[in-house]
Amino acid sequence: MDITNLSECSRVVVTSDDEGLRLDKFLIMLLPDTSLRERRRIIDNGLVSVNRRSAKASLKMFVGAEVVLFEKKNVPTTADILPSLKIIKETGEFAAVYKPAGIHSASIASSLEVSAQDCLAELFPERQPILINRLDHSTSGILLVAFGHDASRRFKGFEEEGKVEKEYFARIIGSPRSEFVMKNELDTDSRAVTKVLDDDADRLRWSYADRVKDLSDGIVVVKVRITKGARHQIRAHLAHAGFPIVGDAVYGEATADGKMYLHNQRISFEGFEAECEPEWD
Repeated sequence: MDITNLSECSRVVVTSDDEGLRLDKFLIMLLPDTSLRERRRIIDNGLVSVNRRSAKASLKMFVGAEVVLFEKKNVPTTADILPSLKIIKETGEFAAVYKPAGIHSASIASSLEVSAQDCLAELFPERQPILINRLDHSTSGILLVAFGHDASRRFKGFEEEGKVEKEYFARIIGSPRSEFVMKNELDTDSRAVTKVLDDDADRLRWSYADRVKDLSDGIVVVKVRITKGARHQIRAHLAHAGFPIVGDAVYGEATADGKMYLHNQRISFEGFEAECEPEWD
């Protein structure tokens, strides 16, 4: 277990009273105010060791085992990431915020990493900002914010009716047709990888792609339009079509610089439109 960037928070030795208890349940001893899900997240983040080794949440406790809880050192704060978030457009009901790659969109229970969502109160003081869309950690572009629950419900209604259009730019590997549509249904039950199924999805979950520009080394820029997106929809659809996104370590291959070239460039619906170009070199 690499503890270079960790500092010990607390430790306890398992007694016969707790023998056989799963680690995620035993951990309530050190974290009494957390839920089971939160404790599992802490374990998954590598912040718990048993006899100086990483452990799974399902590990059964045994007498004499030394359980140590760590905390990360030098964890970024909202003050660290706030300058990288930019308000693109703001109205009475909605706002568009630019998020660079490398920042989580939404707060994750028990994660020590701050997110764009954690910064919304500072970006929009004296308002009621609600994050209403998500981008992957490695995707850049527009995050949409609603001011109040009424505005949030209005947007969700537009989505259900197919009245929201989102445009992404992606650098892909391969040589697609000038226009193509990816219709496959997606299975998002796994949090790690979205599976592409053989059946067609509802039309609102199709991905429409246009070839925009040819770069060197067999890399092409495409614009992809979606309406009611699913997790990893564009990434999974493009990879399944034979055109993985450059730098997509899940559905293709990582790049040396660690970048994934997917950017949410535009979002539009009744009464609101915002766009921002990717900041790719």
